[in-house]
Amino acid sequence: MTACTNCGAEAADVYCARCGEQQPGHHDLSVGHVAHEVFHELVHVDSKLFTTLRDLLIKPGFLTEEYFAGRKSRYIAPLRLFLTLFALQFLAFTIYAPAALYKVSSMKRFDKAGALTTLIERRSHKLHLTAEEFEERLDERWHKNYSLLQLVNILGVAIVLKVLHHRRYLAEHLVFAAHLLAFSYIVALVVDWPAYAIAGFRPGPLHQAVQAITIGIQLIYLFFAQRRFYGDDPALTAFKTVLLWGGRFLVTVILIAGSLIAALLMTH
Repeated sequence: MTACTNCGAEAADVYCARCGEQQPGHHDLSVGHVAHEVFHELVHVDSKLFTTLRDLLIKPGFLTEEYFAGRKSRYIAPLRLFLTLFALQFLAFTIYAPAALYKVSSMKRFDKAGALTTLIERRSHKLHLTAEEFEERLDERWHKNYSLLQLVNILGVAIVLKVLHHRRYLAEHLVFAAHLLAFSYIVALVVDWPAYAIAGFRPGPLHQAVQAITIGIQLIYLFFAQRRFYGDDPALTAFKTVLLWGGRFLVTVILIAGSLIAALLMTH
């Protein structure tokens, strides 16, 4: 019985009664012990990851229910899940050129009026850079801005939820929003990315078809997730589903456009 090596509590045995830290011993130096710890951690992480993704995909709203029911340790934390899936989605839609959504060259394809192209030409001329050099710097700054604003993404969706379900706490909406956005990133990776990787990200019938499928999946998911967690009747839930999707879309557009405009002003 000695003081805990982690928190300093007196009379710590094999495990500390205050913080739960396992106290060091000679067995920690054995190869068998290290192998056991590695195996335990891998199995634990894999199990938690599988359970979280399974329930996120096939049980809309269930993870948020479990979180506020106090069963948090069974699943990956909402914020960690959101950030991990955002990073994977962002990487997928950035590094592979045909499917590069988060690139200025891709945005220019949808700029029929040519406003973005004109701004880039003016800015690059002012900085004595070629348009290609300026776009490369602009992409880098845009990616940083957009990545840093992802917590605002959760907050924006949560505010929309607060308007629709005003009697519930904002904390509930924040967790629901994190799970909702995490699901949307999985849909983007599974549905959108393969199509754009093959045919390219550009305006046209394919883009419209992919967007229609994605929107349909999201609307169905939003309906069942809200029904489970917020408990409104079906008609009211359907109405709020359309409003929530529109609000979430508006938040996304504002973040993408805002981060890009800020990058245009900050790039030098």
